[in-house]
Amino acid sequence: MPVPESQLLHAAPGLLATPAPPEIIAPPQYSIAWVILAVLCVVVIIALIVATVKITRAIEKRVAYRGRPDDVETLKAEFLRAVNDIADRHENGQLESREGHHELTGVMRRFVRRTTGHDVTSQDLPTLLADERTRAVGELIGDLYEPDFAMSSDRDLRESVRRGREVIRTWS
Repeated sequence: MPVPESQLLHAAPGLLATPAPPEIIAPPQYSIAWVILAVLCVVVIIALIVATVKITRAIEKRVAYRGRPDDVETLKAEFLRAVNDIADRHENGQLESREGHHELTGVMRRFVRRTTGHDVTSQDLPTLLADERTRAVGELIGDLYEPDFAMSSDRDLRESVRRGREVIRTWS
């Protein structure tokens, strides 16, 4: 059977302490260390994102440069476009056969100058044929002389353009 509280107070006056008066306790303060830790986490996350973006861009750039055509291939494409432009203008009736042959001769001479570095714009045909590097262009230009300078020719510009494309594509 439980003992009533009033008897306990009289029986052992020193056993129970008197309750403390009620008071308001202030909440514990957060340490500044948590704020610093949060800021450091944000800085680390931002640094990781920036580093990842820079590294992946550098890798992509390297891959893109590895896959790009070299200078000779770029020049070939440029001069193939010029030869195709001559053919297109001839097909549209904007360019006569003689003028087209003349332009094709100029394009081929510029192609040799840009790829080899030697100025062949004014070299004669035997000089072009004598050099191993320019022999294919020399043979083509030799075949273009007749329709280029004759008052009239039965040489077809489409065939000359085809040969010009072939020389450019096989150029090494």
